[in-house]
Amino acid sequence: MRLTCAGLTDTGMVRDHNEDNFHLSETEALCIVADGMGGYSGGKIASKISVEAVIEFFNKSESIDESNVDDLMESIREKLIKKVAQNKKLDKMGTTLTCCFSNMNKFSCIHVGDTRAYLISNGMISQLTEDHTVVNFKFKRGEITNEEAKIHPDKNVLIKAIVPYEKVKPDFFQFELKKDEILIICSDGLTKHLSRNDILEVAMKYKKPSSIGNNLQDIALNRGGTDNISIVVVRG
Repeated sequence: MRLTCAGLTDTGMVRDHNEDNFHLSETEALCIVADGMGGYSGGKIASKISVEAVIEFFNKSESIDESNVDDLMESIREKLIKKVAQNKKLDKMGTTLTCCFSNMNKFSCIHVGDTRAYLISNGMISQLTEDHTVVNFKFKRGEITNEEAKIHPDKNVLIKAIVPYEKVKPDFFQFELKKDEILIICSDGLTKHLSRNDILEVAMKYKKPSSIGNNLQDIALNRGGTDNISIVVVRG
């Protein structure tokens, strides 16, 4: 099955710089979105280091699976530590990471943070990833309702991210991407402004991944564009 892919990123309407990074390769079926955080340009550096480290690890290894995904995480962390050693002002930097890639007949996903992966199939959308946030943790425990979660003051606070001085265990799982199904990976700059039904509506309206991505981005910008927006779209 031949995949068609598109990716884009935008600073948004409020931020003065972009801390997101993304990568996609149709030939390798490797798709990555990372959303950085931390002052003194630390977020931009952290997300860039993470994306480059995944590409390097992917190219050197025969595969990434549960047996070596922790090695990948440690490789990223070591690169972050090395960067902090060069500039102490970067010690608060960190990043999310959502990476999907073809693994034989299935796709695999590595996920840390609140960057999301959605699968659209047969006119329905499902969120493949779980948000590693304070609010989602409280929602799962039944402490708050879904409506309370949407307006909670801690809705953007992460409980899991890739940072220099703390080891992190990523979520790792597999899924199928069949012909004409659509995979969307996006930073929270998109999901702050579009619901999953909004995303589904756009994905069903356009065939080309580039058209889907561009129209999703335009809607987010028109609704305020309060954060950096990064989107990767893959059609099976």
